[in-house]
Amino acid sequence: MGGYESAVSDQHIPPDSEQNPRFAVIAKALARFTGSWWAVAVTLAVVLVWVAVGFMVDFSRGWELSMVAGLPVLTLLLLVMVQHTQNHDNLAMQLKLDEIIRAHEETEDEMMRVEDASYEHLEGVERDFKSHVEENTERRTPAQRRGVG
Repeated sequence: MGGYESAVSDQHIPPDSEQNPRFAVIAKALARFTGSWWAVAVTLAVVLVWVAVGFMVDFSRGWELSMVAGLPVLTLLLLVMVQHTQNHDNLAMQLKLDEIIRAHEETEDEMMRVEDASYEHLEGVERDFKSHVEENTERRTPAQRRGVG
Protein backbone atom coordinates (compact mmCIF):
# COMPACT_ATOMS: atom_id res chain seq x y z
CA MET A 1 0.00 0.00 0.00
CA GLY A 2 1.47 3.41 -1.03
CA GLY A 3 1.69 6.59 1.02
CA TYR A 4 -1.65 7.97 -0.04
CA GLU A 5 -3.55 4.74 0.49
CA SER A 6 -2.07 4.15 3.94
CA ALA A 7 -2.69 7.78 4.96
CA VAL A 8 -6.32 7.53 3.89
CA SER A 9 -6.84 4.13 5.53
CA ASP A 10 -5.50 5.51 8.82
CA GLN A 11 -8.01 8.37 8.83
CA HIS A 12 -11.34 8.13 10.59
CA ILE A 13 -14.19 7.72 8.13
CA PRO A 14 -17.54 8.87 9.53
CA PRO A 15 -19.79 5.86 10.19
CA ASP A 16 -22.71 7.25 8.19
CA SER A 17 -20.55 7.24 5.04
CA GLU A 18 -19.68 3.56 5.53
CA GLN A 19 -23.08 2.33 6.65
CA ASN A 20 -25.41 4.48 4.60
CA PRO A 21 -23.90 5.72 1.33
CA ARG A 22 -27.39 6.62 0.11
CA PHE A 23 -27.64 9.26 2.88
CA ALA A 24 -24.28 10.73 1.81
CA VAL A 25 -25.38 10.92 -1.83
CA ILE A 26 -28.73 12.50 -0.92
CA ALA A 27 -27.10 14.97 1.48
CA LYS A 28 -24.54 16.06 -1.11
CA ALA A 29 -27.20 16.46 -3.83
CA LEU A 30 -29.46 18.40 -1.48
CA ALA A 31 -26.62 20.68 -0.38
CA ARG A 32 -25.79 21.41 -4.01
CA PHE A 33 -29.43 22.12 -4.81
CA THR A 34 -29.99 24.40 -1.81
CA GLY A 35 -27.00 26.46 -2.91
CA SER A 36 -28.32 26.98 -6.43
CA TRP A 37 -30.52 29.60 -7.99
CA TRP A 38 -33.15 26.89 -8.49
CA ALA A 39 -33.58 26.71 -4.72
CA VAL A 40 -34.31 30.44 -4.63
CA ALA A 41 -36.86 30.04 -7.42
CA VAL A 42 -38.54 27.07 -5.73
CA THR A 43 -38.65 28.89 -2.39
CA LEU A 44 -40.17 31.98 -3.99
CA ALA A 45 -42.77 29.83 -5.80
CA VAL A 46 -43.71 28.01 -2.58
CA VAL A 47 -44.15 31.30 -0.72
CA LEU A 48 -46.26 32.76 -3.53
CA VAL A 49 -48.47 29.62 -3.59
CA TRP A 50 -48.75 29.75 0.21
CA VAL A 51 -49.88 33.41 0.07
CA ALA A 52 -52.34 32.64 -2.75
CA VAL A 53 -53.82 29.78 -0.72
CA GLY A 54 -54.04 32.18 2.23
CA PHE A 55 -56.30 34.45 0.21
CA MET A 56 -58.49 31.47 -0.77
CA VAL A 57 -58.90 30.23 2.84
CA ASP A 58 -59.22 33.74 4.28
CA PHE A 59 -55.87 33.41 6.12
CA SER A 60 -57.18 30.78 8.54
CA ARG A 61 -55.31 29.53 11.57
CA GLY A 62 -54.57 26.21 9.84
CA TRP A 63 -53.06 28.07 6.89
CA GLU A 64 -50.79 30.02 9.24
CA LEU A 65 -49.78 26.90 11.20
CA SER A 66 -48.85 25.06 8.01
CA MET A 67 -45.90 27.39 7.51
CA VAL A 68 -45.14 28.12 11.16
CA ALA A 69 -44.91 24.41 12.03
CA GLY A 70 -43.42 23.15 8.78
CA LEU A 71 -40.51 25.57 8.40
CA PRO A 72 -38.62 24.67 11.59
CA VAL A 73 -38.77 20.97 10.72
CA LEU A 74 -37.59 21.63 7.17
CA THR A 75 -34.84 23.93 8.48
CA LEU A 76 -33.60 21.27 10.89
CA LEU A 77 -33.53 18.62 8.16
CA LEU A 78 -31.61 20.92 5.82
CA LEU A 79 -29.19 21.83 8.60
CA VAL A 80 -28.36 18.16 9.21
CA MET A 81 -27.91 17.46 5.50
CA VAL A 82 -25.74 20.50 4.85
CA GLN A 83 -23.64 19.89 7.97
CA HIS A 84 -22.99 16.32 6.88
CA THR A 85 -21.81 17.54 3.49
CA GLN A 86 -19.68 20.27 5.09
CA ASN A 87 -18.03 17.73 7.40
CA HIS A 88 -17.27 15.44 4.46
CA ASP A 89 -15.83 18.25 2.34
CA ASN A 90 -13.79 19.58 5.26
CA LEU A 91 -12.26 16.15 5.92
CA ALA A 92 -11.44 15.73 2.23
CA MET A 93 -9.78 19.15 2.14
CA GLN A 94 -7.77 18.38 5.29
CA LEU A 95 -6.58 15.11 3.77
CA LYS A 96 -5.48 16.89 0.60
CA LEU A 97 -3.60 19.51 2.60
CA ASP A 98 -2.04 16.82 4.82
CA GLU A 99 -0.81 15.01 1.71
CA ILE A 100 0.78 18.19 0.36
CA ILE A 101 2.45 18.90 3.70
CA ARG A 102 3.66 15.32 4.03
CA ALA A 103 5.07 15.27 0.51
CA HIS A 104 6.94 18.57 0.80
CA GLU A 105 10.32 18.17 2.50
CA GLU A 106 10.60 21.70 3.93
CA THR A 107 7.25 21.82 5.71
CA GLU A 108 6.68 21.10 9.36
CA ASP A 109 4.74 17.88 9.99
CA GLU A 110 3.17 19.60 13.02
CA MET A 111 0.95 21.49 10.57
CA MET A 112 -0.73 18.26 9.45
CA ARG A 113 -2.86 18.18 12.61
CA VAL A 114 -3.04 21.91 13.34
CA GLU A 115 -6.85 21.85 13.09
CA ASP A 116 -6.84 19.88 16.37
CA ALA A 117 -4.85 22.58 18.20
CA SER A 118 -6.30 25.03 20.70
CA TYR A 119 -7.36 28.47 19.57
CA GLU A 120 -4.46 30.03 21.45
CA HIS A 121 -1.99 27.77 19.64
CA LEU A 122 -3.54 28.71 16.29
CA GLU A 123 -3.18 32.40 17.13
CA GLY A 124 0.51 31.79 17.91
CA VAL A 125 1.01 30.02 14.58
CA GLU A 126 -0.73 32.91 12.82
CA ARG A 127 1.58 35.42 14.53
CA ASP A 128 4.61 33.34 13.45
CA PHE A 129 3.41 33.32 9.84
CA LYS A 130 2.72 37.06 9.85
CA SER A 131 6.16 37.87 11.24
CA HIS A 132 7.74 35.52 8.67
CA VAL A 133 5.90 37.32 5.84
CA GLU A 134 6.90 40.73 7.19
CA GLU A 135 10.57 39.70 7.48
CA ASN A 136 10.62 38.33 3.95
CA THR A 137 8.78 41.36 2.55
CA GLU A 138 11.29 43.77 4.12
CA ARG A 139 14.22 41.87 2.56
CA ARG A 140 12.80 41.96 -0.95
CA THR A 141 13.40 44.83 -3.35
CA PRO A 142 10.43 46.78 -4.76
CA ALA A 143 10.93 45.03 -8.12
CA GLN A 144 10.79 41.59 -6.43
CA ARG A 145 7.60 42.57 -4.59
CA ARG A 146 5.98 43.37 -7.94
CA GLY A 147 7.19 40.00 -9.30
CA VAL A 148 9.61 41.57 -11.78
CA GLY A 149 12.96 40.44 -10.46
